[in-house]
Amino acid sequence: MTDISQNKTAGLRDFPSLYWLWLPLLMVVIMVIGRTIFPDWTEYEHYFEGERRGIVENAAFVVLVAAVVFGSLSWLKRESLPSKYLGHWLLLCTVAVFIAAGEEASWGQHWFQWATPEGLAAINDHNETNFHNTLNGHDSTIKTIIMIGMAIGTIIIPLIIRFGFLRKPVVGSDLYWLFPTVVGLPVTLYCLASRLLKQTFQKWTDLGELQYFDMDFNELSEFYVACFLFFYLFSFWYRLRQSK
Repeated sequence: MTDISQNKTAGLRDFPSLYWLWLPLLMVVIMVIGRTIFPDWTEYEHYFEGERRGIVENAAFVVLVAAVVFGSLSWLKRESLPSKYLGHWLLLCTVAVFIAAGEEASWGQHWFQWATPEGLAAINDHNETNFHNTLNGHDSTIKTIIMIGMAIGTIIIPLIIRFGFLRKPVVGSDLYWLFPTVVGLPVTLYCLASRLLKQTFQKWTDLGELQYFDMDFNELSEFYVACFLFFYLFSFWYRLRQSK
């Protein structure tokens, strides 16, 4: 492992805010347009939220695959990182995202429609070829833990630094690379807002019975989790390529 020299790290920049601030909001626009085009819920669900053709779920898969690609590219540049443990961390994140992508698409079953093996079907809540639906509802706990991690990394830690309880990581240091950058903050807020909207419209009130309020905000929040993972790994690669 060789450290990135100080003169190189001083000029590192993240990718433009257009992509991480505004682009993720396009999914909300797409969902609203879809709900307008298809006032019938069944048709809307089929094309926008269904597992096989649904735009939201398939978009999350595509974003996760892209995250795997850039996580792998970042790992190939691990010699530029200040610690070998960051290389291990990148590999762990990339493998975890690869598994998440496979699980999101039930390892291809959503498109190729093969029959779920009997042993797995017996313990799978949705009769699918995946493992997260065998956890008796605890998969939602895992998603909640991931979202809490997102909030800690992009909201809590920056506030702790802002109020002087933790020193701001030096550019190029281990923590500089480990902590999420500002590119993860908007999608974290969008994700939390999606969860709040789901609770407000579909659990705490009867608004979920009305058009537009009945959209699956849970799927939207999962899309934003995928965006967060992509931005985190893409940011790694984007900054590492500047360190040549």
